[in-house]
Amino acid sequence: MDNNSITVGDLVPQLANFSLYDPDPAAIYRGAQNFSQCCVRALDQSLYVDASGNLSYSSSSYVDPKVTIAELTAAIAGGSTDLFPCGASYGGDPQGSPEIRVPYRWCASECAGWEMSHAHSMQQWIGPAVQFIVPSLAFCLNIPRTRSLAIPDAVFKAHPRSVLGLASYWLRLLAAMLLMFVDTFLWLAICFAFAGPMLLSAVFEYMVDRKILEFLVPPTRSKDPPRLPLRLKAQFLIAVVAGNIRMSTVEKNCDEATISSAPVSPVSTTFAEKSASSEDKSTGGVDSSDSKDERVENLDLESMRFTPLSRSTTHRIVHNAIWKRIMTMIDDHEDQVARGITDVVSLPTKLKSILNSQPSFGTTIGAPVLFFVGGFIYTVLDVENNLGDNDTAHALAFGMWWMVIPYLAIISSAMLAANEPFALEGIVYDGGKEALKDAYDATLWASFVRRARRHQHIDRFLNSLHGYSLVGRCFDGHFKTVKLWKRGLNKSRWVKEAIDEYTANYSRARKVGRSSVATLHPGNLNTAELTPPVDVRAALGLKFHDIWNVGVGSSFLMLTPCVLAFLVSYNTPRNGLSCRTLTYLVYAITQVCEMLLWSWEARLKIKYGPQRWSQTRTPAKLVCWWGQVFVGFFAILAAVGGTMMQLLGIPVTYWNGRLDDPDAYIILSSNTAASIRAAGTWWTYTAVAAVATVSLVCALAWWHQRRLKKVFMDVADSLEGSIGSA
Repeated sequence: MDNNSITVGDLVPQLANFSLYDPDPAAIYRGAQNFSQCCVRALDQSLYVDASGNLSYSSSSYVDPKVTIAELTAAIAGGSTDLFPCGASYGGDPQGSPEIRVPYRWCASECAGWEMSHAHSMQQWIGPAVQFIVPSLAFCLNIPRTRSLAIPDAVFKAHPRSVLGLASYWLRLLAAMLLMFVDTFLWLAICFAFAGPMLLSAVFEYMVDRKILEFLVPPTRSKDPPRLPLRLKAQFLIAVVAGNIRMSTVEKNCDEATISSAPVSPVSTTFAEKSASSEDKSTGGVDSSDSKDERVENLDLESMRFTPLSRSTTHRIVHNAIWKRIMTMIDDHEDQVARGITDVVSLPTKLKSILNSQPSFGTTIGAPVLFFVGGFIYTVLDVENNLGDNDTAHALAFGMWWMVIPYLAIISSAMLAANEPFALEGIVYDGGKEALKDAYDATLWASFVRRARRHQHIDRFLNSLHGYSLVGRCFDGHFKTVKLWKRGLNKSRWVKEAIDEYTANYSRARKVGRSSVATLHPGNLNTAELTPPVDVRAALGLKFHDIWNVGVGSSFLMLTPCVLAFLVSYNTPRNGLSCRTLTYLVYAITQVCEMLLWSWEARLKIKYGPQRWSQTRTPAKLVCWWGQVFVGFFAILAAVGGTMMQLLGIPVTYWNGRLDDPDAYIILSSNTAASIRAAGTWWTYTAVAAVATVSLVCALAWWHQRRLKKVFMDVADSLEGSIGSA
């Protein structure tokens, strides 16, 4: 054959038909690009046949300069695909395939657009979705919530006894399942985007539980337990198991005599009128049971007339029906003990029943974590068969990133307060439908609906829904749980309220010349001296090491997945910042900012009191609100947008402003020696660290929960038959 007639395709079979690939210029911007073909094009432009009929590098070769023509020829000889640079797979050779690198300018002009993830490639979207996102759906169901998308009752009223009924049966079932899936995915997105403050609040709540129980039963023998009235001990235990029940945030002007003589304060005329008028307009429906239960919660606080701030009681809850009703557990038991009634369920039994109503940690979290870790270990072991595959590396990093959700579920399930108020409602009478309810700040959804109703057409449309509200409460009844990112502060309010009551009783007893429990419970005359309220408040107050432990613990849980994911993607050739690494970095920064804003708001609420913070508008409050909105936007963008980009394959697109920088290049080949070395160095170690960390956190959370439960049980048993006596 004449040397002049020999082409590169004759010597390299893989390049024989590459010219047949001609993508649609418009389709490449819809994901139709193929970067394996771009690699083939770059390799073809790097080679030519010299006068002697041998392969040679062209002047604009894109092959790694360290690779000789002989090494390249050996790699592509015989049509082998194991070492052919474009699309090579790991075959056991650590040397890998030759590296094909192109400048950004070439990629922008020759291979614009992006490549959609392929269904046949397990590590591009199927693997990350099934291995990490689907398990996270199960984990997020264990994260406490207060609101969800409401499924209308109409979808459950099908009767498949006729042709029409059978047809509507499947349509109703499909509609119900669709709403359920949308609600679950929305909740997962919320948990992922706002994991930082949720984790911080959960760790803060755990710290409050630990401080209460270790204060009642010191862990060291060198420290004597405090001398407290048994009523205060019972109140502390109630705060531990029911501290997630929402307390009022709106201060009411009620007559003190009325409050002290009745378990629930009478409502003022203005308050009643506003409650009735808000019944139909606060939740987006008409005559709905949910709107009736929340007529007070969704009041327009701005239009209510409060006492001026200078005369407002900001450190004591004047009207708090929930607190008073739950405290009747202690009042009733004291009365029963005083009258010698024994054939009733004791208060310690009620407290332990509320504690034990929480699902088992092993059932809700232990088993899912076991399966999650097992699947992750299998993925890590399977990685050994795909060394050098960048898709595998980024899928592994994606899984480490999504470990934020298991961490959040583990910590939220390790707390002692049950996520649902059902057990409490079965023990404490909530007052029924006619009971006076506490007043709260209007929820974000209720405020949005109220503003939307100002438009005539929207108001008419909402009235046509006959009571259906798109967003509804997860639990019925007067006992409402707070959002996870508010639980820590809410529980601290329960503790503060108990100490405030103790302080008032203690001061009243001092005025009459007594300092023992007898001043609180006249039937008890021979008791030891009490621990002063100031010492109780100091012991349960926040100290520097408490803040340090909460900050370090929550930051570790939040940032560890981000750091491990960042390290894997950053050290996957080509090393450096990319779309994926920037996604992890931006996400971590937004979570840190959210945690700082939460800490600042928590400090201000503790400093000024919940009523003053709720009823006034201050620059600090506006900064917190708009700061959370601003940071939350980028958190959602990084969490949801980054996940969608990973599943679709958009990060493969080469967007960069340094188009003409000679040091800015892109590696188009696969299974290179650098990728294999990175896999051996980073994949295994980071994966082992991720699995070990989540397993250790789960084990420690379980152990500490069991330890605190044991302390709780011991303190509750010490109350048996002793309320009202020493």
